Amino acid sequence: MIPLRPRFLYLRVRGPFPLPLFLALPLLALEWGLLLVLFLHKTRALLRGKALRTPPGAVFALRRLPPLVLLELEVERIGVKVGVW
Repeated sequence: MIPLRPRFLYLRVRGPFPLPLFLALPLLALEWGLLLVLFLHKTRALLRGKALRTPPGAVFALRRLPPLVLLELEVERIGVKVGVW
């Protein structure tokens, strides 16, 4: 079973401005969005008479990861960092 601890996707932007921009999205919101898309995709496949197989734990794969940086980019003194925390 996957532990249900609070996890976040975050975006941090640093640049020539005085304070860095920091945005955090609860991972739960992303997972619910993915579940909705998966439900709609499966429903459409069933209405067309096809079976769609998706592993049930695929939506919660980011929850298993330790805190890590997914993307880090720096161009002309502006740094962007996206990660899971």
